[in-house]
Amino acid sequence: MLLFGAVPILCMAQDTTSVEEQLEAAFEELDTEDAEDAGEQLTQFLEDLAANPVNINQAGLDDFLQVPGINLKIARGILDYRQSKPFETLDELLEVPGIGQATYRRMQPYVSVGGTGSRFRDMYMRPEYWLAGRKVDVFSRYQQNLETREGFKRSDSLGGYAGNAMKYYQRFRMTSNHLSLNLTQEKDAGEPLSARTGFDFNSAHIALSDVGNLNTMVLGDYSLSFGQGLVLWTGGAFGKGREVTGTISKNERGIKPYSSAQETNYFRGAAVSYGQEIELTTFYSYRPRTASIINGDTTRFPSSSGLHRTANERARKNNIDQTTWGGRVRWDSPLGLIGATGYVNNFSHYIAKGSSKSNLFDYEGKEHSVVGIDYRGLLGNAFIFSEWARSQNGGYGGIAGVETPVRDNTDLAFAYRKYSKDFQSFLGTGFGESSSSPQNEEGFYIGLRHSVSRKITLSTYFDQYYFAAPRFGTTQATGGMDLLGLAEIFFNDRINGYLLMRSEVRDDEFVMIESSGQEKLKLGSEKRNSIRGHLEYQLSSRVRLRTRMEVVQNREAGEDWETGFLMYQDVRLIPSTKLRIDGRVTLFDTESFNTRVYQFESDLLYVLSNTVLYNQGQRAYLTVKYEPVDYMDIWFKYGITIFENTQVLGSGLSEVRGDVRNSLGLQVRLQF
Repeated sequence: MLLFGAVPILCMAQDTTSVEEQLEAAFEELDTEDAEDAGEQLTQFLEDLAANPVNINQAGLDDFLQVPGINLKIARGILDYRQSKPFETLDELLEVPGIGQATYRRMQPYVSVGGTGSRFRDMYMRPEYWLAGRKVDVFSRYQQNLETREGFKRSDSLGGYAGNAMKYYQRFRMTSNHLSLNLTQEKDAGEPLSARTGFDFNSAHIALSDVGNLNTMVLGDYSLSFGQGLVLWTGGAFGKGREVTGTISKNERGIKPYSSAQETNYFRGAAVSYGQEIELTTFYSYRPRTASIINGDTTRFPSSSGLHRTANERARKNNIDQTTWGGRVRWDSPLGLIGATGYVNNFSHYIAKGSSKSNLFDYEGKEHSVVGIDYRGLLGNAFIFSEWARSQNGGYGGIAGVETPVRDNTDLAFAYRKYSKDFQSFLGTGFGESSSSPQNEEGFYIGLRHSVSRKITLSTYFDQYYFAAPRFGTTQATGGMDLLGLAEIFFNDRINGYLLMRSEVRDDEFVMIESSGQEKLKLGSEKRNSIRGHLEYQLSSRVRLRTRMEVVQNREAGEDWETGFLMYQDVRLIPSTKLRIDGRVTLFDTESFNTRVYQFESDLLYVLSNTVLYNQGQRAYLTVKYEPVDYMDIWFKYGITIFENTQVLGSGLSEVRGDVRNSLGLQVRLQF
């Protein structure tokens, strides 16, 4: 506050919601593990989209549907608007029905105004056609926790890590308007790196796009995202968060060349998409996976960790093969977009499910298939979406919803979902309380966003859900509800903030000691409440400050209330157009892990950092982005956490002793 009062306030309007702010709004409300799993690919997708924005004077329907904030209704509206005249400025998008200030801010980083010239579809044999718009990126990234974990102290023969503590990533990518070439390589901390080609993870592709009626063709690694995600969705997606409307429905991305370092959610082989009004897609994938062996030819379901550090982990690496093939047809009809998707999956080993009650309806076997149909259309001003799918064992899943304006300043969204307890769609990602595959969940969501004025916006959502079969840690059916309230205030062009309140109640089991001394399993309620105040000050074109305070209360079933607290001061300095510095100091105090608090941090490009904090202590970090020359970016991050009440964190091979945690990251990108 002293800094805020000491610096002269200069005017600088902030009309654009940055990519970083959108990722923060989407993932800060998720647990860290869920955020990392769901967000790594989405982070790269949005950053790449911002670096290559959609030309609103040339883009087709599917191009527009890639942009956050644009649904089918808005995309149709943009196409209709430009039939009369081309867009001259981005601000003209506000004249399109359905685009208000909030939607405009959300989509602005990903769109641009360009010409309406020919796409040279008759020049396929000329190099200029394939190299037009050419960009070459070369990445190199180093990250390391500076304290020594237990796994690095033990020799490989005693179960320790075989490699050093460095996490290293590199990528070589060339893209043009119609061509993409990529090689991504990564080793995690503890994994050995034997030679230049000895990375634990290697990913490559060659892809063509927008070549006549050939929409996309990929050889190598790719992701698939269709419908509402109940059958196939491997590209990351938004879920419940501060954006209460516009995120419950998914806009499919189809086939996307894969260049991420996330080691499990992708396909390897070939995929082709062809056609305009009727689009046909087919794909084939074959790749090795890693699974725990039970005995002989029987394993558990393949692991999603991607870690191969110890002798045991490396012995299991790529010990099972997964083959997947299938297709999709989509019709851009007068009634809307109608699609059908299906695939067949085979494992080389028999997959056995776990033995606990929560594993009762998990997948078991070698062969598996899922089929589904989906729809997106308009009914007046309302956007309607749905998908219904069935797995080979007879389980089914479905979601249907509506997003509609109620008045000019009010948006409403609601959806009903029902994923049966035996619906087995492990390649899908559906909207719901769980960010994993859609299974064993029924729920109803309603979200409302109301602009009181140009300066005040109120948002809320209510989500009630029910799990018909036991989930992890329970032995019976459970349910719960989740409520969020948000007030956003734009005081002026320099100062804005929000107040967020969230409450969640979920059934959970606990052991009660009866008067006789016997233990009895009881069903109670786990409750978690939080309130957060966040204020942002744009002091000048070179200085931005952020202040936050958050209080969390949690009560486990059968236990007493616990409290957690977080406060931070954040500063962004832009001394020149080539240098940006982000720094933050955080104080946190929680009674246990149950009252943990989260903060989304600025980090290296394509790195999603949603840090979990618990116990008592302080954290500080510094992130620097520097462009010494036009073709080079350098990122640097240093973070330190000091704990007041513990000398040991983690367990097993991850255990670290001491009260200080340091981490370092460095990344260089060359662009030509």
